[in-house]
Amino acid sequence: MLFFWKHWNTGHQTAYWTGLVLFVAAMVGMVWAWMLGLQNVVRWDVLSELTELPASIGTFTDGLFDYSIPGKSYIVTEQFVASVMQINGLAARLVTLGVCAGFAFVLASVSRLPRWCYLIAMGVLIVLIATFRLEVLQLPGFLGTSLDGRLPFLVVVLVLGLVSYYFHAFRIDISLPMRLLVFAGLMLPGWLVVDRLAEQPEPALAFIAYALPGLLVLSLGFIFWISAEIIAALVYVTSVARNNRSDGSGRPLGLGNFLIISVLYLANLLLIWLSNTKTISWNPVVISPFILFLISLILGLWGFRQQIRQSDNFLSFHDAGAFLYLGLGLITTLTIAFAFASANDPLVEALEDIIVYTHLAVGIVFVLYTVYNFLPLYRQALPVYKVLYKPTRFSLLQTRLVAAVLTAVIFGLENFFPLNQATAGYFNTVGDFHAAAGEVRVAEQYYGLALQSEFQNHKSNYAMASLALTQGDKVTAAFYFQQALLKQPSPQAYAGLTSVLLQDNLFFEAVKMLQRGIRAFPKNGELQNNLGYLYAKTSVADSAYYYLAAATGNTARDEVPQTNLLAFWARNPRLVSLDSLAQASEASSYESYEANRAALAFFRTNADSVAIRQPDWLGGPLADEGLSVGRFARLYNYAIRNRKPDTTLLNVLSRMEQNPANQDFTDDLLFMRAVTNYYTANKRTAFELTDQLATDNQRTGPFYNTVTGLWMLEQGLNRKAADLFAKNTDTLSTYYQALALTKAGDPLLARPLWETAGQNDPGVQSLGDVLYGTKQPATDLERAFALLYAPVSDQPGAQRALYAALRDDNLKVVVASALAKRYLAVNQLAMAQGWYEQIPMEARLNTYAGSAMTVAYLRLRNAQGQADQTLADARQAVVPAFQAEKDFVVAQAYQAKRQVAQARRFYEAALHRAPFHAEIVSATAAFERQNGKAEKAYNQVLEALALNEQNPGLLKLYTLLCLDQGLTDYAEESLARLRIATSPADYQAFLASYQAKRALIEKEREAFQ
Repeated sequence: MLFFWKHWNTGHQTAYWTGLVLFVAAMVGMVWAWMLGLQNVVRWDVLSELTELPASIGTFTDGLFDYSIPGKSYIVTEQFVASVMQINGLAARLVTLGVCAGFAFVLASVSRLPRWCYLIAMGVLIVLIATFRLEVLQLPGFLGTSLDGRLPFLVVVLVLGLVSYYFHAFRIDISLPMRLLVFAGLMLPGWLVVDRLAEQPEPALAFIAYALPGLLVLSLGFIFWISAEIIAALVYVTSVARNNRSDGSGRPLGLGNFLIISVLYLANLLLIWLSNTKTISWNPVVISPFILFLISLILGLWGFRQQIRQSDNFLSFHDAGAFLYLGLGLITTLTIAFAFASANDPLVEALEDIIVYTHLAVGIVFVLYTVYNFLPLYRQALPVYKVLYKPTRFSLLQTRLVAAVLTAVIFGLENFFPLNQATAGYFNTVGDFHAAAGEVRVAEQYYGLALQSEFQNHKSNYAMASLALTQGDKVTAAFYFQQALLKQPSPQAYAGLTSVLLQDNLFFEAVKMLQRGIRAFPKNGELQNNLGYLYAKTSVADSAYYYLAAATGNTARDEVPQTNLLAFWARNPRLVSLDSLAQASEASSYESYEANRAALAFFRTNADSVAIRQPDWLGGPLADEGLSVGRFARLYNYAIRNRKPDTTLLNVLSRMEQNPANQDFTDDLLFMRAVTNYYTANKRTAFELTDQLATDNQRTGPFYNTVTGLWMLEQGLNRKAADLFAKNTDTLSTYYQALALTKAGDPLLARPLWETAGQNDPGVQSLGDVLYGTKQPATDLERAFALLYAPVSDQPGAQRALYAALRDDNLKVVVASALAKRYLAVNQLAMAQGWYEQIPMEARLNTYAGSAMTVAYLRLRNAQGQADQTLADARQAVVPAFQAEKDFVVAQAYQAKRQVAQARRFYEAALHRAPFHAEIVSATAAFERQNGKAEKAYNQVLEALALNEQNPGLLKLYTLLCLDQGLTDYAEESLARLRIATSPADYQAFLASYQAKRALIEKEREAFQ
């Protein structure tokens, strides 16, 4: 009957179901630990490396020259690193509790045995408990010191023995479920108390370590006992009547089928034995011994019941046998599970050999026992399984004795090598206990003893390598990693040895080691990723891509090789279309992947217009532990490329700078804040931050000077930009300085700089020669440059000739628009109109040239008093470089129409985009002054003057605003600065109006008094 327990009373059913649940949980735990293998104690960590890639953080143009602001992006590359060997304390605690539960089942069952059987069983259990060495738990006080530490053993034996004997001799009426409840109540809470009181840091591990020999002996006996269950099941399958047969005979499969199936089963065991002992060199496809154990274990639930029923012996299955089987099965299964959970390969191999040898020996003898005793019954097609344990010629006891002898013979043929492996497994477990307790030297001694018993075992060698690494001994670690690869190599050992080689700068040896590892484990994604990671550091791009692509799908963390693939493309942008790649790559929550995905934007077509997704965590609470490598890289790439106002980003950056955990990223965080301020918030703050980064910084100061200088050049702060470039010594900075001074109208000071910058650059030299008239312009660029900056601009005839020679319509539009603006600034409307009319209207222009033409047209309409036409045509869109100027012109048009609110809105928009543009600031402040907001105008001019100290227009307006505010001392100071900044004639003209204003103020003050 399959569900034999359904006729039991409720108490027995509940107790048995409890045991079955624990039984199944132990099997599931064993299979789970088996599947995880080495990952039970060695995890794959991810080591992230931050790499800088030179990149442009922004570009701009003045129509003639394109400027790229230098910078960098960050990519993250990652490799898998095998951790040092961990101690599986959780497995030890669970197994200890399971063993206690198993002994509760065993003790409850033993107390139901007849007198002599009970005494023998209790004697065996007492001896078994004596081997557990409970003194290692180091209980406090007299419990740990009395009787040389043997008091815990005596207490356990006395308590369990007396209770057991009480049930056996005095209260035989108490049911087995109640006995089970009492023993469980003694053992499980008792262990929890011991676990709390023990002075050992890892009491469960200490218990398992020193109890292991006894548990192994118990497991050996139980495995031997159930070794016949598969053959017994074959007897049932081949002797049971089969009513579904096609001939309708109902005859069983018979002896022939029994022998064929049994021979196949025994051949599987024989092949395992021959393969494990290297007697055969090929690897046969066989069923794992541990699967055979689980099958035998499950079959034994019913098989053991049949043995007891058919043998008519002293044991009651209902009152003892069922629970004894559950207890012994639970202890044995948990012992095997712990071997797997601790990755104790010599112990696993010893258990595997025990299963193979016992199943093979018992299987052979039990087949002979069946044929010898029941051949006539098979011939008569009778159900042999009903009398399988009622032999007529050769007893079951004799069969087991012969099987035990044959098992010993098989062990002897191997020189009892499994015993050596079990010994190594025991020493490994004790070594784990001492390693967990922090007793490194003692742990090393036990691992060394394990190596003496089985020198090639992986567990001991990897553990010794781990201990060496924790002590910084890389040579010893490399030796033991090599040893771990001899018999039972693992990907983790290859990765560990590779890591040691890399730490010693043995790059190519590390590559070769990974290649060996991949040959041994061709589908291991961690090793493939690491090899691709190393190849990516070399010029072997095809191999790097191959291994990184292969790793995807072969590892539980596909995001790591995918992150490395994105880093690979960022390093090699010419090998693939980054625009297509960016569209094909999906968003992820993995920070390093998103960081590299954002880094691709730096190298895409029209990078300035590529938007990067804001990190999801940016608006949430910040962690105190600081930025990880992946999170920092993602934040950096986003902050540098973001062009939308983001106050959250600025707040987060400020708070992160103040966190000491981010001190390694301090400069980068400051730079992120500077870039964010420049493009989305306050440009002056950006300049102050980059100046702070450059000050007294010999290593990166020139870089920050260059960035700030280019930003100022973009804002039209040419003299300030020249001053910053002058701090650098590289040729490119010299060129930028020369260009800035030329734009500022100081070609005399720029001349030696042009000569220096052009020494190694013919193109720059040609521009300098054109600028100073030593060479005639030969290209469109040189002609346009001469028209805008050379003295030829003062000669109308020469201007027309050069302009006519231009062939590039975009350059013609840029030059004509600039000259029209220049003439409008000095109120030469006719000249401005003439230059605007030179623009080729039907040409196909780029967006910059088209925007220049639009703004020139709007300026011209305003100058002609056509404010309505200006506003009507202002709907034409322009590029961001001209948006401030366009807003400014629109504001002037609204001002002309006396629409103050609209004018103020556009003035403020223009001022926000170009806070240092002298013309815009002056006009905006004059507008505010005119509308009674002198203080606001004063602040606007004061802000711009910080970077425009020599601008006459701003100085004049500032002087007048100081008078308006009653700040006469500041007004006098500003007047002195104006005298230096402008021509004598201009100064005298302003001085007259200043004195008149000053006199008026004095007169009003006297009248007030």
